[in-house]
Amino acid sequence: MFLEERRSFILEQLQQQGRVSVKELSDFLHVSAVTIRQDLQALEGEGLLKRTYGGAVQPQIMFSQSEKSFETRRRKNPHEKAAIARAAAALAKDGYGIALDASTTAFAMTPYLRQMENLVIVTNSLIIAQQFIDCPSIEVFLPAGKFRSDSVSLVGRPETLPPVNFNVGFFGAHGVTLDMGLGEMSQEEAALKQALIANCVKTVILVDSTKWGQVAPYTFARPQEVDVIITTEKAPKVMLKVFRDSAIPVEAVKL
Repeated sequence: MFLEERRSFILEQLQQQGRVSVKELSDFLHVSAVTIRQDLQALEGEGLLKRTYGGAVQPQIMFSQSEKSFETRRRKNPHEKAAIARAAAALAKDGYGIALDASTTAFAMTPYLRQMENLVIVTNSLIIAQQFIDCPSIEVFLPAGKFRSDSVSLVGRPETLPPVNFNVGFFGAHGVTLDMGLGEMSQEEAALKQALIANCVKTVILVDSTKWGQVAPYTFARPQEVDVIITTEKAPKVMLKVFRDSAIPVEAVKL
């Protein structure tokens, strides 16, 4: 079993059981305990689990009672999201102004951004903002607005966003098609994304393979208006070709 397959298996077991054991994984996968510990350390660095004595458990997130929808989405396609987040984080640098929406893939970027310095981050996600609570060199701004429990975000007041010029902005999407564009399920989330994108020098879209060909009710951007779409090699090859033939940059990262 290859490294990526092994780590995908670990994440699947973690989702099903809530915890995993180094010994059990070592015995089942026929690899050393040292190898399993290295896997767990790498996955913890991506924010996908929390190591414990002898194994690992699922990471705990605040607002878990009001945020079951976010937590459920976060656990879908975790390895794809981690790979996308890793590639996206490479586009950020110390001293950048960064826009992050309330998507679960943007959330997956936070372990990498936490390692940077002198960032100015604007997000409408309370969960994302919380990840930087112990990062004194990173400034985080939230807009005013009403609370959405399903995404643990603030929406409805895009005019209260701080006047920050973003070097780069990262945005998820519920659906991606060439004709209908990049879509959101909430009109208010779409409006806030549009306000953030308006101040971005570079706009990056983060979507896993399940979002291609899906149409969401509210379009927040056209594919031709963004700088790059980051997805994975599992994305439909036909759609990737259509987008690339239309001169829309798409990066399909390996898993």
